[in-house]
Order: sequence, then C-alpha cells, then structure tokens
Amino acid sequence: MSSDILVRDQIFSTYDSLYDAEKKVADYLISHPSEAIEMSVSELASHCDASQATIIRFCKKIGCKGFHQLKIKLAGEQRQQEEQVISNEIDIDQMDKSLNNIMISKVEEIKATFHNFNPEELREIVDLIIQANLIEFAAMGDTIPIALDGSYKFNQLGLKAVSSTIWESQEAFSRTLRKGDVFFAISASGASKRLVKMVEIVKDNGVTTIAITNQSKSPLAELCDHVLLTATREHIFHDQVSFTRMAAMSVIDTLFLLLFSTKWDSFENVAQHEQSVAEEKL
Repeated sequence: MSSDILVRDQIFSTYDSLYDAEKKVADYLISHPSEAIEMSVSELASHCDASQATIIRFCKKIGCKGFHQLKIKLAGEQRQQEEQVISNEIDIDQMDKSLNNIMISKVEEIKATFHNFNPEELREIVDLIIQANLIEFAAMGDTIPIALDGSYKFNQLGLKAVSSTIWESQEAFSRTLRKGDVFFAISASGASKRLVKMVEIVKDNGVTTIAITNQSKSPLAELCDHVLLTATREHIFHDQVSFTRMAAMSVIDTLFLLLFSTKWDSFENVAQHEQSVAEEKL
C-alpha cells in the first residue's frame, strides 16, 4: 500500500469537481486507458470533443504536470494491473455477465481504498482514537448507516462513541466535544454543508477531525485534520447516481480490527458484548 494515488483513483476522486468538458476526458480515460496511452494530446482532444487546453487542465487537476506524465503513469499502472474483463453493462437478462461486472468493480473499490491508506497516518489516527474521551460519528443521508456502524463497533471495543440518525442531534452533541475528543465526518461527496458546519464547530473547541470521503479536494477533506480517502467506481455504471457504501464500511472495519489488536481490553469487551447478544438468540 502506498500514499501515492493511482491515476484511475485520482480521476474518480476528483470527478465530481470537474467541468463537463473535463468529465468527457475522464470518461474516455476510464473506458479506454490503453488507447489513450498511444495518443497525442490533439488526438485525445478530438476523441473527447474537447480542447487541448481542457486536456492539460484536466491533467493538472488529477496531479500530473501534463499529458506526457499522465501517459507514463497510465502505462506503468496498466502493466502492474491484472487483466480484468469488465464493462459498464448491467442487464438482468445477462445475469452472469452483470454479476461479474459488479463483483469486479466492488473488489476494485476495496483494493483502491486500501491502496490509499497511509500507514503512518493510520497509526496516528488509531492512537488518537484510543486516547479520546469521546468519539462522534456524523453523516447525512444514505451515509448515516456507516456512522451508526462506526459507533456500534467502537462501543463493542469499550470506546465511548456516539452517532444519531438526526442531524440536529449530531450537531448538538458536537458542541459538547472538547480537546482530545475525535470527530468523524463521513461523506461521499465531502460537500455536505451541515457536516462542514459541525467540523468548524468542533475544531473551534480543539477536537481532532477525521474525514472519510471519496473526494480528496472537497471542502470537508480540506477542512479536516486527517482524511481517509475511499475509492469509488460508481461512474462506471451511472454518472449521476451515488449508491455505494462498501468502501467507507471497509474503512470502519479496518479501524475496528486495528483497534482490536492494539487496545488491551478489546477482547474482553467484545466477548462480553457477544455473550449479552447470545442470550437473546434461540
């Protein structure tokens, strides 16, 4: 795992912040990376119905100095990746093919998310969580289940963690956090006004803030002390629909397992919880 983000992951991470013309370039590179490697900047511009200036601007937005560097990085990544047969087709009348496409995209999401992890930063986050008096998980909309899962798993370990399905309750509790506490803001887009406001509130009180988001250049990512960048492959299937939570869930699971291996009383706390749950089973 490396702190260097792959070109493909950087494209997905910045996709929502691109202009329409730049999205055409992104869509082409996602679908035809091998062909793009062999093209000149003018040829790519022609295929994408975009200007050469748009190509250069796009390259800089995803962290490349220019189109030449983009091609070099793409070529290197192409050689390293195993060949996978995947398309953006989801057709219930072709179930086997559809399931294979979905499976590959989900596996790629998880792999890319783990590639994004910075081991040193992840260790620092684990230490901050263990030392925290209180931990809050905040999220909006369809990301709320991830926040609830985070607080549930952390409570299993004996950590004091909270969340809520009501944003007003999330904000009210955020105002009680103080220096040494930890605040998780979970948002695929990283552009939630309410979450940004909560982060501003807790930062004024010296709280450590951690963003879990798909967007590395989002307002939330730029505001938080730490960013755990998730990968998404949603745009393979739908340009405008957001539906995946798997990558963010994998971040929560990773933190849970790392904490479990580090916190000395984790096994006892989890065992007690499992015993209480077992009493309710038939």
